Amino acid sequence: MEKLHIKLQPLTLLIVEDDESTLKWLERILLIYFKEVKTASNAMDALEIFNNQNIDVVIADIQIPEVDGLHFLQKIAIVNPHCIRIVMTAFNNQIYLNRAIDAEVNFYFKKPIDIDELLVSISLSVKNKPMFLNKVELKENYTYDFVQKVIINKNTKINLTKKESLLFEFLYENKNSIVSLEQIENVVWQEPATNDAIRMVVSSLRKKLYKNSIENIKGFGYKLSLE
Repeated sequence: MEKLHIKLQPLTLLIVEDDESTLKWLERILLIYFKEVKTASNAMDALEIFNNQNIDVVIADIQIPEVDGLHFLQKIAIVNPHCIRIVMTAFNNQIYLNRAIDAEVNFYFKKPIDIDELLVSISLSVKNKPMFLNKVELKENYTYDFVQKVIINKNTKINLTKKESLLFEFLYENKNSIVSLEQIENVVWQEPATNDAIRMVVSSLRKKLYKNSIENIKGFGYKLSLE
């Protein structure tokens, strides 16, 4: 269990569950293993938390108010495909299982959840995802840490906002391509955003990186400079 704790401790987890007793039980236990545990009782509150904080793992009940758990997990996968997504249900229903497969969630758990199985599953998923384990070397002694969502320069950690980290990861994933303002709006904001608002986040991220880190390709969009 000590190795599990070391593996999971850097991660932040979000639980989405409308049953208060189950939510509090999961929160109390998982706080032992994870850096932070956030909670929400409905999809809209959960989405607000997800959009404003760096969440590494999401556990959602399949039946939650406003938007069902699988639709919610599909939505967050668009924002951050590296987030580990877990669905739980009290129902032994083949239709739900088929939907979970279609939604490409990482794990499907029947309630009551076996905590040891849950922790091991998350730990193995982290192991299989390089971005959770590796730091990316950039230019001029800059590094990006995909676990802590920070930029590191000469052993100094530079904190990023939620939108800055999402923007950097999107640019890095598309490092060989130019990303448009519209693409950034869809991935980072997931709602209408002005060009000025996008440019402001790009400018803020640039200041935290090396000189000429993000190229502005006039009329097309932005590209991360790694050479």
